[in-house]
Amino acid sequence: MTPMYPELSSWSDLPRLNADQFFAIFPLAGQACEADESEFYDGDVDDLEFIVINGNVSISREQLDEMTAVLDDDWTLRIAVDGHAQVDGGADPLFAVKGDLHCSWLGIDRSWDSYSVHGRVYARDCVFVSASDEGWMRTLPATRIDTPFLFLWNYKPDTIDLNPDAVMFVLGFEWWGSTLPNRCYAHKDIVYVLDSRFLTPFTCEYTEEAVIDSGAILRALAAGESIYRAGFNVRCAQATDAAWAAMKEGEHRLAYFHYKQAVAIWPDSYPARAGMADAMRAESAYAQAFDLYLEASKRFPPEQTGLVNDALNMAARIALRLGWLDRAHALATQSIDFTRVSEWDDKLLTDAWWIRGETCIAQGDMAAAQRDLEQSLRFDQGAPQPNWLMGQLCFRRGDLEQARAFHAKAARRWSGTAYYDVADTYIEGFNPVSVDWDQLDPATVLPA
Repeated sequence: MTPMYPELSSWSDLPRLNADQFFAIFPLAGQACEADESEFYDGDVDDLEFIVINGNVSISREQLDEMTAVLDDDWTLRIAVDGHAQVDGGADPLFAVKGDLHCSWLGIDRSWDSYSVHGRVYARDCVFVSASDEGWMRTLPATRIDTPFLFLWNYKPDTIDLNPDAVMFVLGFEWWGSTLPNRCYAHKDIVYVLDSRFLTPFTCEYTEEAVIDSGAILRALAAGESIYRAGFNVRCAQATDAAWAAMKEGEHRLAYFHYKQAVAIWPDSYPARAGMADAMRAESAYAQAFDLYLEASKRFPPEQTGLVNDALNMAARIALRLGWLDRAHALATQSIDFTRVSEWDDKLLTDAWWIRGETCIAQGDMAAAQRDLEQSLRFDQGAPQPNWLMGQLCFRRGDLEQARAFHAKAARRWSGTAYYDVADTYIEGFNPVSVDWDQLDPATVLPA
Protein backbone atom coordinates (compact mmCIF):
# COMPACT_ATOMS: atom_id res chain seq x y z
CA MET A 1 0.00 0.00 0.00
CA THR A 2 1.31 3.43 -0.95
CA PRO A 3 0.30 5.74 1.92
CA MET A 4 -2.03 8.59 0.97
CA TYR A 5 -1.93 10.11 4.44
CA PRO A 6 0.55 10.19 7.34
CA GLU A 7 1.21 6.67 8.60
CA LEU A 8 -0.30 5.79 11.96
CA SER A 9 2.48 5.61 14.54
CA SER A 10 0.57 4.38 17.57
CA TRP A 11 -3.02 4.05 18.68
CA SER A 12 -3.33 1.72 21.69
CA ASP A 13 -2.02 4.33 24.11
CA LEU A 14 -4.55 6.97 23.03
CA PRO A 15 -7.05 8.01 25.71
CA ARG A 16 -10.29 6.07 25.96
CA LEU A 17 -13.40 8.22 25.75
CA ASN A 18 -16.84 7.58 27.18
CA ALA A 19 -19.99 7.66 25.05
CA ASP A 20 -20.78 11.34 25.68
CA GLN A 21 -17.25 12.40 24.73
CA PHE A 22 -17.41 10.28 21.59
CA PHE A 23 -20.82 11.64 20.59
CA ALA A 24 -19.46 15.18 20.91
CA ILE A 25 -16.93 14.33 18.16
CA PHE A 26 -19.31 12.10 16.15
CA PRO A 27 -22.76 13.71 16.54
CA LEU A 28 -24.27 11.46 13.85
CA ALA A 29 -23.49 8.46 16.04
CA GLY A 30 -25.13 10.21 18.96
CA GLN A 31 -28.26 10.82 16.91
CA ALA A 32 -28.37 7.18 15.85
CA CYS A 33 -28.03 6.06 19.45
CA GLU A 34 -30.76 8.45 20.56
CA ALA A 35 -33.07 7.20 17.81
CA ASP A 36 -32.57 3.52 18.69
CA GLU A 37 -30.13 2.68 21.45
CA SER A 38 -30.74 -1.07 21.11
CA GLU A 39 -29.73 -0.93 17.43
CA PHE A 40 -26.62 1.10 18.26
CA TYR A 41 -25.43 -1.33 20.94
CA ASP A 42 -26.99 -4.44 22.44
CA GLY A 43 -26.39 -3.35 26.02
CA ASP A 44 -25.77 -0.23 28.10
CA VAL A 45 -24.08 2.40 25.92
CA ASP A 46 -22.36 3.79 29.01
CA ASP A 47 -20.33 0.57 29.15
CA LEU A 48 -18.64 1.42 25.84
CA GLU A 49 -15.21 2.99 25.46
CA PHE A 50 -13.91 4.73 22.35
CA ILE A 51 -10.43 5.33 20.96
CA VAL A 52 -10.48 8.21 18.46
CA ILE A 53 -7.54 8.62 16.08
CA ASN A 54 -7.31 12.30 15.14
CA GLY A 55 -6.58 13.53 11.61
CA ASN A 56 -6.09 11.84 8.26
CA VAL A 57 -4.21 8.57 8.63
CA SER A 58 -2.93 5.49 6.76
CA ILE A 59 -3.23 2.23 8.70
CA SER A 60 -1.10 -0.81 7.82
CA ARG A 61 -2.34 -4.39 7.69
CA GLU A 62 -0.26 -5.24 10.75
CA GLN A 63 -1.93 -2.45 12.70
CA LEU A 64 -5.36 -3.62 11.55
CA ASP A 65 -4.52 -7.12 12.82
CA GLU A 66 -3.44 -5.64 16.17
CA MET A 67 -6.72 -3.73 16.41
CA THR A 68 -8.71 -6.84 15.61
CA ALA A 69 -6.92 -8.83 18.34
CA VAL A 70 -7.57 -6.11 20.94
CA LEU A 71 -11.24 -5.81 19.94
CA ASP A 72 -11.69 -9.57 20.16
CA ASP A 73 -10.57 -9.39 23.79
CA ASP A 74 -12.57 -6.26 24.64
CA TRP A 75 -16.08 -6.23 23.20
CA THR A 76 -16.89 -2.84 24.72
CA LEU A 77 -14.09 -1.02 22.87
CA ARG A 78 -14.65 0.90 19.62
CA ILE A 79 -12.00 2.51 17.38
CA ALA A 80 -12.79 5.52 15.18
CA VAL A 81 -10.95 7.98 12.93
CA ASP A 82 -11.72 11.70 13.11
CA GLY A 83 -10.65 12.36 9.51
CA HIS A 84 -9.95 10.45 6.30
CA ALA A 85 -8.63 6.89 6.63
CA GLN A 86 -6.68 4.60 4.33
CA VAL A 87 -6.38 0.95 5.32
CA ASP A 88 -4.38 -1.90 3.80
CA GLY A 89 -7.12 -4.49 3.47
CA GLY A 90 -10.59 -4.42 5.01
CA ALA A 91 -11.79 -1.88 7.56
CA ASP A 92 -13.62 -4.15 10.01
CA PRO A 93 -11.80 -2.82 13.12
CA LEU A 94 -12.95 0.75 12.46
CA PHE A 95 -16.26 1.65 14.08
CA ALA A 96 -16.58 5.05 12.40
CA VAL A 97 -14.66 7.26 9.97
CA LYS A 98 -15.53 10.95 9.86
CA GLY A 99 -14.10 11.50 6.37
CA ASP A 100 -13.51 9.24 3.37
CA LEU A 101 -12.46 5.61 3.70
CA HIS A 102 -9.94 4.15 1.24
CA CYS A 103 -9.61 0.36 1.49
CA SER A 104 -8.94 -2.78 -0.52
CA TRP A 105 -12.38 -4.14 0.26
CA LEU A 106 -15.19 -3.51 2.71
CA GLY A 107 -17.68 -5.71 4.50
CA ILE A 108 -20.96 -4.10 5.55
CA ASP A 109 -23.48 -5.79 7.84
CA ARG A 110 -26.51 -4.83 9.93
CA SER A 111 -24.37 -2.72 12.27
CA TRP A 112 -23.65 -0.28 9.43
CA ASP A 113 -25.23 3.17 9.81
CA SER A 114 -24.99 6.67 8.41
CA TYR A 115 -22.18 7.48 10.85
CA SER A 116 -20.02 4.49 9.85
CA VAL A 117 -18.33 6.48 7.08
CA HIS A 118 -19.31 10.14 6.90
CA GLY A 119 -17.63 10.65 3.53
CA ARG A 120 -17.24 8.23 0.64
CA VAL A 121 -16.01 4.64 0.57
CA TYR A 122 -13.34 3.94 -2.04
CA ALA A 123 -12.92 0.15 -2.17
CA ARG A 124 -10.29 -0.93 -4.69
CA ASP A 125 -11.58 -4.49 -5.16
CA CYS A 126 -15.17 -4.86 -3.94
CA VAL A 127 -17.77 -4.26 -1.25
CA PHE A 128 -19.90 -6.96 0.42
CA VAL A 129 -23.20 -5.94 2.01
CA SER A 130 -24.83 -8.75 4.00
CA ALA A 131 -27.92 -9.00 6.18
CA SER A 132 -27.35 -12.73 6.60
CA ASP A 133 -30.31 -15.02 5.90
CA GLU A 134 -33.12 -12.89 7.31
CA GLY A 135 -35.46 -13.73 4.46
CA TRP A 136 -36.37 -10.18 3.46
CA MET A 137 -34.63 -7.28 1.78
CA ARG A 138 -33.28 -4.60 4.10
CA THR A 139 -32.63 -0.99 3.14
CA LEU A 140 -29.09 0.27 3.63
CA PRO A 141 -28.69 3.70 5.25
CA ALA A 142 -27.59 6.33 2.74
CA THR A 143 -24.03 5.38 1.77
CA ARG A 144 -21.57 6.64 -0.83
CA ILE A 145 -19.45 3.95 -2.50
CA ASP A 146 -16.90 3.75 -5.31
CA THR A 147 -15.90 0.18 -6.21
CA PRO A 148 -15.72 -2.15 -9.23
CA PHE A 149 -18.00 -4.81 -7.67
CA LEU A 150 -20.82 -4.56 -5.15
CA PHE A 151 -22.23 -7.79 -3.67
CA LEU A 152 -25.52 -7.53 -1.75
CA TRP A 153 -27.21 -10.28 0.25
CA ASN A 154 -30.75 -9.41 1.37
CA TYR A 155 -30.08 -5.70 0.90
CA LYS A 156 -31.58 -3.23 -1.57
CA PRO A 157 -29.00 -1.03 -3.32
CA ASP A 158 -31.24 1.94 -4.11
CA THR A 159 -30.04 4.14 -1.23
CA ILE A 160 -26.40 3.81 -2.31
CA ASP A 161 -24.67 6.65 -4.16
CA LEU A 162 -22.70 4.27 -6.39
CA ASN A 163 -20.21 4.92 -9.16
CA PRO A 164 -21.99 4.18 -12.46
CA ASP A 165 -19.45 1.62 -13.71
CA ALA A 166 -19.79 -0.61 -10.64
CA VAL A 167 -21.33 -4.04 -11.28
CA MET A 168 -23.87 -5.31 -8.73
CA PHE A 169 -24.59 -8.89 -7.72
CA VAL A 170 -27.77 -9.21 -5.65
CA LEU A 171 -29.06 -12.20 -3.69
CA GLY A 172 -32.44 -11.98 -2.01
CA PHE A 173 -35.87 -13.57 -2.21
CA GLU A 174 -37.81 -10.29 -2.36
CA TRP A 175 -35.81 -8.75 -5.22
CA TRP A 176 -37.84 -6.61 -7.60
CA GLY A 177 -35.14 -4.67 -9.40
CA SER A 178 -33.10 -1.55 -8.78
CA THR A 179 -33.54 2.11 -9.64
CA LEU A 180 -29.78 2.46 -10.08
CA PRO A 181 -28.42 2.52 -13.65
CA ASN A 182 -25.64 0.05 -12.81
CA ARG A 183 -25.37 -3.33 -14.46
CA CYS A 184 -26.94 -5.82 -12.08
CA TYR A 185 -27.01 -9.62 -11.91
CA ALA A 186 -29.68 -10.78 -9.49
CA HIS A 187 -30.10 -14.16 -7.90
CA LYS A 188 -29.82 -17.05 -10.37
CA ASP A 189 -28.56 -14.77 -13.17
CA ILE A 190 -25.33 -14.62 -11.17
CA VAL A 191 -24.47 -18.21 -12.10
CA TYR A 192 -24.31 -17.35 -15.79
CA VAL A 193 -21.55 -14.74 -15.38
CA LEU A 194 -19.66 -15.41 -12.12
CA ASP A 195 -17.08 -18.18 -12.32
CA SER A 196 -18.15 -21.39 -10.59
CA ARG A 197 -15.13 -21.37 -8.27
CA PHE A 198 -16.69 -18.38 -6.47
CA LEU A 199 -20.12 -19.97 -6.04
CA THR A 200 -21.64 -22.65 -3.87
CA PRO A 201 -24.31 -24.43 -5.93
CA PHE A 202 -27.85 -23.19 -5.33
CA THR A 203 -29.80 -25.73 -3.30
CA CYS A 204 -33.04 -24.43 -4.84
CA GLU A 205 -34.27 -21.52 -6.94
CA TYR A 206 -35.07 -19.23 -4.00
CA THR A 207 -32.33 -20.22 -1.59
CA GLU A 208 -31.56 -17.88 1.29
CA GLU A 209 -28.09 -19.35 1.68
CA ALA A 210 -24.85 -17.45 1.09
CA VAL A 211 -23.89 -18.95 -2.27
CA ILE A 212 -21.10 -16.44 -3.00
CA ASP A 213 -17.64 -17.30 -1.64
CA SER A 214 -16.41 -13.88 -0.52
CA GLY A 215 -13.01 -15.18 0.57
CA ALA A 216 -12.28 -16.71 -2.83
CA ILE A 217 -13.40 -13.52 -4.56
CA LEU A 218 -11.16 -11.36 -2.37
CA ARG A 219 -8.15 -13.57 -3.06
CA ALA A 220 -8.78 -13.53 -6.81
CA LEU A 221 -9.27 -9.77 -7.03
CA ALA A 222 -6.19 -9.13 -4.87
CA ALA A 223 -4.21 -11.26 -7.33
CA GLY A 224 -5.60 -9.32 -10.30
CA GLU A 225 -7.68 -12.26 -11.57
CA SER A 226 -11.07 -12.05 -13.25
CA ILE A 227 -14.09 -13.30 -11.31
CA TYR A 228 -16.18 -13.82 -14.44
CA ARG A 229 -16.74 -17.10 -16.26
CA ALA A 230 -14.21 -17.88 -18.97
CA GLY A 231 -14.93 -15.90 -22.11
CA PHE A 232 -17.25 -13.37 -20.48
CA ASN A 233 -17.21 -9.97 -22.15
CA VAL A 234 -19.25 -6.95 -21.11
CA ARG A 235 -20.05 -6.32 -24.79
CA CYS A 236 -21.98 -9.59 -24.74
CA ALA A 237 -24.07 -8.29 -21.84
CA GLN A 238 -24.70 -5.03 -23.69
CA ALA A 239 -25.89 -6.91 -26.78
CA THR A 240 -28.14 -9.06 -24.58
CA ASP A 241 -29.62 -5.93 -23.02
CA ALA A 242 -30.42 -4.57 -26.49
CA ALA A 243 -32.00 -7.90 -27.44
CA TRP A 244 -34.18 -7.94 -24.34
CA ALA A 245 -35.37 -4.40 -25.07
CA ALA A 246 -36.27 -5.44 -28.63
CA MET A 247 -38.16 -8.51 -27.36
CA LYS A 248 -40.26 -6.33 -25.06
CA GLU A 249 -41.23 -4.21 -28.08
CA GLY A 250 -42.17 -7.30 -30.09
CA GLU A 251 -39.20 -6.83 -32.44
CA HIS A 252 -38.33 -10.52 -32.49
CA ARG A 253 -36.08 -10.48 -35.55
CA LEU A 254 -34.07 -7.53 -34.22
CA ALA A 255 -33.82 -9.28 -30.85
CA TYR A 256 -32.57 -12.43 -32.55
CA PHE A 257 -29.72 -10.57 -34.22
CA HIS A 258 -28.75 -8.81 -31.00
CA TYR A 259 -28.67 -12.19 -29.24
CA LYS A 260 -26.69 -13.64 -32.14
CA GLN A 261 -24.25 -10.75 -31.80
CA ALA A 262 -23.89 -11.59 -28.10
CA VAL A 263 -23.20 -15.25 -28.92
CA ALA A 264 -20.53 -14.21 -31.42
CA ILE A 265 -18.82 -12.27 -28.63
CA TRP A 266 -19.22 -15.02 -26.02
CA PRO A 267 -20.20 -18.40 -27.52
CA ASP A 268 -20.84 -20.00 -24.12
CA SER A 269 -23.40 -17.42 -22.98
CA TYR A 270 -26.44 -19.42 -21.84
CA PRO A 271 -28.79 -16.38 -21.72
CA ALA A 272 -27.78 -15.24 -25.22
CA ARG A 273 -28.27 -18.66 -26.81
CA ALA A 274 -31.58 -19.17 -25.00
CA GLY A 275 -32.59 -15.68 -26.12
CA MET A 276 -31.99 -16.60 -29.78
CA ALA A 277 -34.32 -19.56 -29.26
CA ASP A 278 -36.92 -17.39 -27.51
CA ALA A 279 -36.97 -15.01 -30.49
CA MET A 280 -37.48 -17.90 -32.92
CA ARG A 281 -40.24 -19.39 -30.76
CA ALA A 282 -41.98 -16.01 -30.59
CA GLU A 283 -42.30 -16.21 -34.38
CA SER A 284 -43.51 -19.86 -34.21
CA ALA A 285 -40.29 -21.10 -35.85
CA TYR A 286 -40.31 -24.08 -33.53
CA ALA A 287 -37.96 -26.45 -35.33
CA GLN A 288 -35.30 -23.75 -35.54
CA ALA A 289 -35.93 -22.79 -31.93
CA PHE A 290 -35.49 -26.42 -30.88
CA ASP A 291 -31.91 -26.58 -32.14
CA LEU A 292 -31.09 -23.31 -30.39
CA TYR A 293 -32.65 -24.38 -27.09
CA LEU A 294 -30.71 -27.62 -27.25
CA GLU A 295 -27.44 -25.73 -27.77
CA ALA A 296 -28.31 -23.32 -24.95
CA SER A 297 -29.10 -26.19 -22.58
CA LYS A 298 -25.55 -27.51 -23.01
CA ARG A 299 -24.20 -24.19 -21.67
CA PHE A 300 -26.18 -24.36 -18.43
CA PRO A 301 -23.76 -24.51 -15.45
CA PRO A 302 -23.57 -28.26 -14.75
CA GLU A 303 -22.89 -27.79 -11.03
CA GLN A 304 -26.12 -25.79 -10.49
CA THR A 305 -28.41 -28.75 -9.91
CA GLY A 306 -30.59 -26.65 -7.62
CA LEU A 307 -31.75 -24.60 -10.60
CA VAL A 308 -33.97 -25.52 -13.54
CA ASN A 309 -32.40 -25.64 -17.00
CA ASP A 310 -35.29 -23.86 -18.72
CA ALA A 311 -33.74 -24.25 -22.18
CA LEU A 312 -33.76 -28.03 -21.72
CA ASN A 313 -37.44 -27.97 -20.74
CA MET A 314 -38.29 -25.83 -23.76
CA ALA A 315 -36.40 -28.20 -26.07
CA ALA A 316 -38.41 -31.11 -24.63
CA ARG A 317 -41.66 -29.20 -25.00
CA ILE A 318 -41.02 -28.31 -28.64
CA ALA A 319 -39.94 -31.87 -29.45
CA LEU A 320 -43.29 -33.02 -28.06
CA ARG A 321 -45.18 -30.50 -30.18
CA LEU A 322 -43.27 -31.57 -33.29
CA GLY A 323 -44.13 -35.21 -32.61
CA TRP A 324 -40.58 -36.26 -31.76
CA LEU A 325 -41.85 -38.28 -28.84
CA ASP A 326 -38.79 -40.36 -27.99
CA ARG A 327 -36.64 -37.25 -28.01
CA ALA A 328 -39.15 -35.30 -25.94
CA HIS A 329 -39.26 -38.10 -23.36
CA ALA A 330 -35.46 -38.29 -23.19
CA LEU A 331 -35.02 -34.53 -22.78
CA ALA A 332 -37.71 -34.25 -20.10
CA THR A 333 -36.11 -37.17 -18.27
CA GLN A 334 -32.72 -35.44 -18.51
CA SER A 335 -34.23 -32.33 -16.92
CA ILE A 336 -35.85 -34.35 -14.14
CA ASP A 337 -32.66 -36.27 -13.39
CA PHE A 338 -30.62 -33.05 -13.32
CA THR A 339 -32.64 -31.46 -10.51
CA ARG A 340 -33.14 -34.73 -8.63
CA VAL A 341 -29.50 -34.53 -7.52
CA SER A 342 -30.25 -31.66 -5.14
CA GLU A 343 -33.42 -33.30 -3.75
CA TRP A 344 -35.32 -30.01 -3.60
CA ASP A 345 -39.07 -29.42 -3.91
CA ASP A 346 -40.36 -26.34 -5.67
CA LYS A 347 -43.12 -25.24 -8.04
CA LEU A 348 -40.50 -24.65 -10.70
CA LEU A 349 -39.91 -28.40 -10.98
CA THR A 350 -43.43 -29.03 -12.22
CA ASP A 351 -42.75 -28.38 -15.91
CA ALA A 352 -40.43 -31.27 -16.77
CA TRP A 353 -42.80 -33.74 -15.12
CA TRP A 354 -45.92 -32.65 -17.00
CA ILE A 355 -43.98 -32.46 -20.29
CA ARG A 356 -42.92 -36.06 -19.83
CA GLY A 357 -46.42 -36.95 -18.66
CA GLU A 358 -47.95 -35.48 -21.80
CA THR A 359 -45.36 -37.32 -23.88
CA CYS A 360 -46.40 -40.57 -22.21
CA ILE A 361 -50.03 -39.84 -23.12
CA ALA A 362 -49.01 -39.34 -26.74
CA GLN A 363 -47.05 -42.62 -26.57
CA GLY A 364 -50.06 -44.45 -25.11
CA ASP A 365 -48.49 -45.17 -21.71
CA MET A 366 -51.31 -43.87 -19.50
CA ALA A 367 -49.99 -45.38 -16.26
CA ALA A 368 -46.62 -43.65 -16.64
CA ALA A 369 -48.41 -40.45 -17.62
CA GLN A 370 -50.50 -40.50 -14.47
CA ARG A 371 -47.43 -41.04 -12.27
CA ASP A 372 -45.62 -38.10 -13.85
CA LEU A 373 -48.64 -35.81 -13.70
CA GLU A 374 -49.26 -36.66 -10.04
CA GLN A 375 -45.63 -35.75 -9.33
CA SER A 376 -46.02 -32.51 -11.28
CA LEU A 377 -49.10 -31.62 -9.22
CA ARG A 378 -47.23 -32.46 -6.02
CA PHE A 379 -44.91 -29.56 -6.84
CA ASP A 380 -47.71 -27.19 -7.89
CA GLN A 381 -51.32 -28.24 -7.25
CA GLY A 382 -52.72 -25.32 -9.23
CA ALA A 383 -50.53 -25.58 -12.32
CA PRO A 384 -52.81 -25.49 -15.39
CA GLN A 385 -50.99 -27.94 -17.68
CA PRO A 386 -50.85 -30.99 -15.39
CA ASN A 387 -54.41 -30.33 -14.19
CA TRP A 388 -55.65 -30.19 -17.77
CA LEU A 389 -53.72 -33.34 -18.68
CA MET A 390 -55.03 -35.20 -15.63
CA GLY A 391 -58.49 -34.12 -16.72
CA GLN A 392 -57.84 -35.58 -20.13
CA LEU A 393 -56.76 -38.89 -18.62
CA CYS A 394 -59.99 -38.96 -16.63
CA PHE A 395 -62.00 -38.05 -19.74
CA ARG A 396 -60.43 -40.88 -21.72
CA ARG A 397 -61.42 -43.46 -19.13
CA GLY A 398 -64.95 -42.04 -18.88
CA ASP A 399 -64.66 -40.31 -15.50
CA LEU A 400 -66.26 -37.06 -16.67
CA GLU A 401 -66.84 -35.61 -13.19
CA GLN A 402 -63.16 -35.90 -12.30
CA ALA A 403 -62.21 -34.56 -15.74
CA ARG A 404 -64.32 -31.44 -15.20
CA ALA A 405 -62.84 -30.99 -11.71
CA PHE A 406 -59.27 -31.05 -13.01
CA HIS A 407 -60.14 -28.81 -15.93
CA ALA A 408 -61.81 -26.35 -13.58
CA LYS A 409 -58.53 -26.12 -11.65
CA ALA A 410 -56.68 -25.53 -14.91
CA ALA A 411 -59.14 -22.84 -15.96
CA ARG A 412 -58.54 -20.84 -12.78
CA ARG A 413 -55.16 -19.87 -14.21
CA TRP A 414 -55.80 -20.61 -17.86
CA SER A 415 -59.36 -19.65 -18.78
CA GLY A 416 -61.11 -19.53 -22.12
CA THR A 417 -61.31 -23.15 -23.32
CA ALA A 418 -63.62 -26.05 -22.54
CA TYR A 419 -60.75 -28.48 -22.24
CA TYR A 420 -62.59 -31.64 -21.36
CA ASP A 421 -63.87 -32.22 -24.92
CA VAL A 422 -60.55 -31.68 -26.72
CA ALA A 423 -59.36 -34.82 -28.48
CA ASP A 424 -55.59 -34.36 -28.38
CA THR A 425 -53.03 -33.06 -25.89
CA TYR A 426 -52.03 -29.90 -27.75
CA ILE A 427 -53.04 -27.27 -25.24
CA GLU A 428 -51.83 -24.31 -27.31
CA GLY A 429 -52.39 -23.42 -30.93
CA PHE A 430 -49.45 -24.86 -32.84
CA ASN A 431 -48.74 -23.77 -36.39
CA PRO A 432 -44.97 -24.05 -36.91
CA VAL A 433 -43.31 -21.92 -39.55
CA SER A 434 -39.77 -21.29 -40.74
CA VAL A 435 -37.93 -17.97 -40.94
CA ASP A 436 -35.01 -16.94 -43.14
CA TRP A 437 -33.20 -14.81 -40.58
CA ASP A 438 -29.92 -16.69 -40.92
CA GLN A 439 -29.86 -15.81 -44.62
CA LEU A 440 -29.79 -12.10 -43.81
CA ASP A 441 -26.76 -9.88 -43.33
CA PRO A 442 -26.82 -8.72 -39.68
CA ALA A 443 -25.63 -5.30 -40.85
CA THR A 444 -28.96 -4.80 -42.61
CA VAL A 445 -30.90 -5.45 -39.41
CA LEU A 446 -28.82 -4.15 -36.51
CA PRO A 447 -28.61 -0.39 -35.96
CA ALA A 448 -25.34 1.20 -37.07
